[in-house]
Amino acid sequence: MTLDINVGAGWWRYELERVVPPAIAGDWKISPTAGALAVGDAQGAANWWTAGDAVVTERACFYDDIYRFNEDGTFENVQGDQTWLEDFQSGADAGCGAPVAPHDGSNAATYTYDEDGLTLTIDGLGAYIGLSKAINGEEISNSNDAAASIVYTISAMTATTMTLDINVGAGWWRYELVKD
Repeated sequence: MTLDINVGAGWWRYELERVVPPAIAGDWKISPTAGALAVGDAQGAANWWTAGDAVVTERACFYDDIYRFNEDGTFENVQGDQTWLEDFQSGADAGCGAPVAPHDGSNAATYTYDEDGLTLTIDGLGAYIGLSKAINGEEISNSNDAAASIVYTISAMTATTMTLDINVGAGWWRYELVKD
């Protein structure tokens, strides 16, 4: 858009360009529905384990976590007072507890949304989407093995839903997210 303003003795011209935020910008959560969290032997498969209604209730501390994609390209894990902890994070059985570094959102992180390549890359030590243990090529069992970068495959995306897959070597995790 071009604006011209008469200032008496002359004119000022302003050329403005609209900045459109990326489609992914905003707050996202794992959908609190049965089947929105699953793992299987192939991309999109849920033949090994699928979160049912009881899991959604048991892991309420997980389903309220926010994955924030800011318009400036920064990313935040917003977990509140509790999130889902794997046994290696809690020192006991997996369950709800206070977020543990480096998976606690305390490190700076960014994201790259490649709409054409159907990938979403999260850069920042300990930053993640879904389960903190799921990184490219493996499931970690020690916080010291947290990834500095994770690439997710975007399997489906609308203005309010997103399905991400990640290959962990022996299998694939699938996360179905909804825009908050």
